Amino acid sequence: MDSLLSDLAAAYTSLPSESLLVGHCLLVSSWYRGFRERYLLCYWIGICAAFGGGIVSSLLLQDPVQAPIAFFSSNYLGIVWSICWWLINYCPGDIVASTHALLPFKMLTKVCLNILRAGQIASRVNLSVQKFPGVIAAPLLIGTLAGCGGKLLQDGVQMACGTLPGPSEVSSPGFASRTAFAGALVYYLSVHALEVLKPAEGLALVTTVFVVHGLCSDLLRQPLDWTHPLAVLAHKIANVPMPSAQGGVKKPQSKAALPAKSSTQSSTDKKKDK
Repeated sequence: MDSLLSDLAAAYTSLPSESLLVGHCLLVSSWYRGFRERYLLCYWIGICAAFGGGIVSSLLLQDPVQAPIAFFSSNYLGIVWSICWWLINYCPGDIVASTHALLPFKMLTKVCLNILRAGQIASRVNLSVQKFPGVIAAPLLIGTLAGCGGKLLQDGVQMACGTLPGPSEVSSPGFASRTAFAGALVYYLSVHALEVLKPAEGLALVTTVFVVHGLCSDLLRQPLDWTHPLAVLAHKIANVPMPSAQGGVKKPQSKAALPAKSSTQSSTDKKKDK
């Protein structure tokens, strides 16, 4: 098992980071083609989704040397994102978007996204353990935010613009939050708490789970949310109600729905007024 994970770690490490970044940016840009008529919203909401996990976790860690905000750490990332965003959304004839929509290309870019996402989670867990020794909450929280911060920021932007189609990730945690937490938890336990795996092997394990799920989901054209049964079980055990998928929240009763005052209460109120 260790040998297999070591081999996988070596394989993932050998992949050029530049190609992974391009695939990641192409996929995330394709999610927001519906906002092309509002180019600035389309651009910034894509940045939030693509790099939000790194941004949020960097702000919490407050270490510009070891955990800089990637989008501001070099010109390269901003240039790559801008080019990919333009190619997907505004390339004449939609040539790039149509090509990317083909299943093989879409699967390839999702592999890139999942590899970078797993790496982000693992690096933030490692740094949190280093900066906050003995504190369990730090690596789990910061590692989780590293994997789902993009969804949280994206929801915030869409809510502010009135374009959020359903409940936010905060009000109804979904696949993004649950997989990010699962990745951070598995990595922290296997590498730092129990020390049964080396950091590279723990990263290979989390990356493989993410990549295999993405490939199977695309091939079967089903979400295959393996975290949902676990979430239901956890909520049952904890006796905590699971948020509705529709994000329904009970509204306060209107005045018409409030019970009418009794005659005794009315006469008492009149005496007080006098």
